Amino acid sequence: MAELTKQEMLRIVNENISRLKNKDFNLYFFVLDTKGNPTSSLEYIYQTALVLHKKGYNVSLLHQENDFVGVRDWLGDEYANLPHFNIEKDNVEITPSDFIFIPEIFANVMMQTKKLPCKRVVLVQNYNHITEFMPVSQTYENLNITDAIVTTKIQEEKVKSWFPHVRTHIVSPSIKKMFRKNTEPKKLIVNVIAKDQSIVNQIVKPFYWKNPLYKWVSFRDLRGVNQETFCEALREGAITIWADDTTNFGLTLLEALRCGGVVVAKVPNNLSDWMIDGDNITDSVLWFDNLDEVPNVLTTLVRSWTTDTIPEEVYYEQEKFNDLYTEDTQEKEIEEVYVKGLIERRLREFEETKIDVENNVIKSKEE
Repeated sequence: MAELTKQEMLRIVNENISRLKNKDFNLYFFVLDTKGNPTSSLEYIYQTALVLHKKGYNVSLLHQENDFVGVRDWLGDEYANLPHFNIEKDNVEITPSDFIFIPEIFANVMMQTKKLPCKRVVLVQNYNHITEFMPVSQTYENLNITDAIVTTKIQEEKVKSWFPHVRTHIVSPSIKKMFRKNTEPKKLIVNVIAKDQSIVNQIVKPFYWKNPLYKWVSFRDLRGVNQETFCEALREGAITIWADDTTNFGLTLLEALRCGGVVVAKVPNNLSDWMIDGDNITDSVLWFDNLDEVPNVLTTLVRSWTTDTIPEEVYYEQEKFNDLYTEDTQEKEIEEVYVKGLIERRLREFEETKIDVENNVIKSKEE
């Protein structure tokens, strides 16, 4: 801008102020194509994008895939119909009033977009991905990233300890209203929520080997199913087993709790805020540390369920999560962070720049 005249500089600044005031700018969300495989982290980005789209903002999803599959099969048309652009093929114009939101896994994108004039914000859903993908020679600060959006206080503390000059904001995931208790009696079906087949095998096969008389107990592997099927399975099944070592939040575990039934879960490597109750881990879940424990735990649960002797306290403790992480709460957080926080701050930055240009604090070509 130093080579522009004062009038040219003011014209550019005024254009961006006008765009921000009139919602005539773009919010770009960079996404990873999971090839139709459901993931909570991708759902979180699409939920945020849809909320902002419904508020009247120009929202688009960016990707790098030639054979992009998307989320239609598991999230549905409302999310899949949001505008999508391939940054390799489509002409995506970036202006200073635009925003790009980049998941923490895309450290390469952060480096490639460093010189763009827009505001770039990191989305942190798993801080382990930062250490995995960010080169040791780089920081968010030296990549000109001033803001990071996280999903928990624990994540916020971690990001602040690594990048102290980056502003952090919390926007929690949300649980859709369809995840609720079924009015009909549960069926003795054991749902298994795990990331790969080997974990499912470690849960199911030893149970049958140890309990030949329980061959009639059904297991249901919920990997790869669409969201409606996933929800219905949680509402129908009496028992859900969850194992995800790498999560930083545990959204699917919360969804299982919302749907009632007995929830058995492996303690993850990193606890989320909601899993901690004072100095202890919440007793709303039956926790285990090793998959070898599951067959015995499950045997006891099946026996208790068939004799109707599961303590009512198991179900009562789940009630505390019914009003947490609702869609309404998330929408309010998005309004506070994205609209009143990031967008309004960006507007103030341009207004301050305008004053500086008018007062000749920023030198123009004619000076």
